[in-house]
Amino acid sequence: MNQKMLAPHPKGAVPHRGYSAPGMEKAYTKEDLQQDEDHRDALRKIVDCKVRNNSLRQKTIKFADSAKETYEVGSEENKVQYNIWLPEDILPGFRTFSTNLYWELHKTSMRILDAIIMALGLSESEGEYVRSLHSGHGNQLRFSHYPPVPIERLDEEILTRLPAHTDWSTFILLFQDTAGGLEFEDRSSKDAFLPAVPDGDKLYLNVGDMLMRLSNSKTRVISVIMTAGAVSLTCIDYFPSATHRVAVPQGLQSGKDQMTSARYSIPYFVLPDDDAVIFPQASCVGPSGQAQYERTILVDYAAYMSKWQYENS
Repeated sequence: MNQKMLAPHPKGAVPHRGYSAPGMEKAYTKEDLQQDEDHRDALRKIVDCKVRNNSLRQKTIKFADSAKETYEVGSEENKVQYNIWLPEDILPGFRTFSTNLYWELHKTSMRILDAIIMALGLSESEGEYVRSLHSGHGNQLRFSHYPPVPIERLDEEILTRLPAHTDWSTFILLFQDTAGGLEFEDRSSKDAFLPAVPDGDKLYLNVGDMLMRLSNSKTRVISVIMTAGAVSLTCIDYFPSATHRVAVPQGLQSGKDQMTSARYSIPYFVLPDDDAVIFPQASCVGPSGQAQYERTILVDYAAYMSKWQYENS
């Protein structure tokens, strides 16, 4: 832990870089931010917050300690979200490896973005606009570790891994180990989740808030899977932001002294640049002319969504 703290995440949301120890980062949803002032005051007071959507429906907020640690990396040219590196002698080659991986994944993400633009049927000018928002300098590479924890404490919500939420990026590419636990909401069944089964040949992708807004989406699903370098795209009209969580892997039994396995994952968040203006593209609005979302600037949306992320950390 002492060596990890040589690259500490600051006590604030910007820059969102460096090492975050367990319990440092708060997690909450857009719905949480829209709650009344009593709920907001409760959020401000906690040390670490993991809010469950079903609890909010019951007007009761439950908090649990976080059971993960992370390390965030970005573009070396981003002077606002600047990197916070470990000394080279602590982890030789890590900086070079992370930077190279970051830009290789940007290349991959732009291929996927081209496929999404095609699936949406955007005009040539709209496609060029959407591409222009994604220089790669606003992206984020995260190294995540979920240590083993007692399943009983997760069941009792004393601890949590990661509650159900959406991300406010365009989309996310995810590498994961074989431990399991990642789940996506089943939109055909209320409050049901489907496991993202670990597979060494699969790169999972989940859609974020920015793509939902660009595509004027509300209720439909998209999935993209890369297998052995080939892109497989299944599109059903729209691109809603994907609700997902990290839970107890299916098949593990609850009980005294039962533990989860350690879990490691590497999500790559594909984000528009800070000054990007995000709004539904005309081709996605349709004949009715009904845009579901107002224009927003990425940096303003991010500030709103992250305002309690590291408060009181």
